[in-house]
Amino acid sequence: MAEPRTDDESAGTAVRVRRWALVTGSRPRLALFISFAVGALTAVAVFAGVTYVGPESNLQAVLASGMLGALATVVTVTLSINQLILSRVFGTPADLTDRLEGNLEFRRTIEDVAGVDTSPNDPGSFLALLADTLEERAADLERTIDGTDDLEDDLRERVDELTGALVEYAHHLGQAEDSESTFEVLLLTFGTEYANRIDDVRRLRRATDDGLPEAAEDDVDAIMELLKGVAIIRQFFKTLAIQQDLASLSRRLIYTGIAALLMTYYLAQVYTPAGIPPTVPEPWLPWVVVGATAVIFSPVAVLVSTLLRVATVTLYTVSVGSFIPPEERIGRS
Repeated sequence: MAEPRTDDESAGTAVRVRRWALVTGSRPRLALFISFAVGALTAVAVFAGVTYVGPESNLQAVLASGMLGALATVVTVTLSINQLILSRVFGTPADLTDRLEGNLEFRRTIEDVAGVDTSPNDPGSFLALLADTLEERAADLERTIDGTDDLEDDLRERVDELTGALVEYAHHLGQAEDSESTFEVLLLTFGTEYANRIDDVRRLRRATDDGLPEAAEDDVDAIMELLKGVAIIRQFFKTLAIQQDLASLSRRLIYTGIAALLMTYYLAQVYTPAGIPPTVPEPWLPWVVVGATAVIFSPVAVLVSTLLRVATVTLYTVSVGSFIPPEERIGRS
C-alpha cells in the first residue's frame, strides 16, 4: 500500500507542474492539453443542456460570422511575429560584425577567467563552466583570506559568508550541465541571486580600507566578472530562446489556423436551412461539435501556450542587475 504523500511532496509536485506549464514543458503538448480541455468543457455544456447544438441551432451563424475574422486574426498575428523575428535577424555587415565581435569578446573574457582555451557553444555547458569557475574562485578567495594573518575578524567573517553564498549559487547554476533546453538553463538564472552577490562583492571592497591581499583582489575581480557574466548571458539566452519560440509559434499558427478554418467551414455546412435536419445524424451531432470545437480553438491554444512561456521568462528576467523590480524577486522554484 502506498504511503500518503506529505505536504512538502504535494507542494513539490505543484511547483514542478507549474514550472512545466510556464517554462520547461513542451508547447505543442500544452496546446494539445488546452484544446482537449476546451473540448471537454464543451462536452459538459452540451450534454448538460447549457449549450444547444441540435437542429435550428444558431451555431451556423456564429461559425459563418467568425470564419473571416479568425482568418484575419491568424494572418495578422503570424505576420507580426515574423516581422519581430526578422527585425532581430536582419542587419548590415557592420552591424552583424559588431554583434559577432561582441559575442566573441564576452566569451574571451569568461575563458580568460576560467583558464580555458575555448568555451562551449551549448548554453547549458557554458553556464556550467561559468558556475564551476565561480566555485573555484570562491574557494581560492577563502583560502587566501585564511592564509593571511593580519586581517580583522570582521573581514574574515564577511568573506566566509560571501564565499559560502557563492558556492551555493554556483552549485545551483551547475545544474545547467544536465539541461536539455535553453529554457531549462534560463530557469536556473531566475531570481536575484546574481545581483545580490554582486552587491556583496561591492560591499566587501568598500569595507576594506587597507585593501585586500593582492591574490584576494584578483579572485574578487574574477568573481565580479563571472557574476556580470551571469547577468549578461541570461539576457542573451533569453533572446535566443524567445526568438526560437516565436518562430515555432508562427509555423504552428499556420498549421492550426488552416485546420481551424477548414473545420469551421465544414461544420457550418452541417447545419441546413430552417426546417431541414442537419446533414449529420442528430445523435452524432454533439460529438461532432465537441471535436470540431477543440480543433477550432487550437490556434488560440497554440498562442496561449507559447505566450505563457514568453511572458513568464520576460517577467522574471527583466533586469540586468542594476535595479531589481519587485516582480523579479522570486525564489528558485
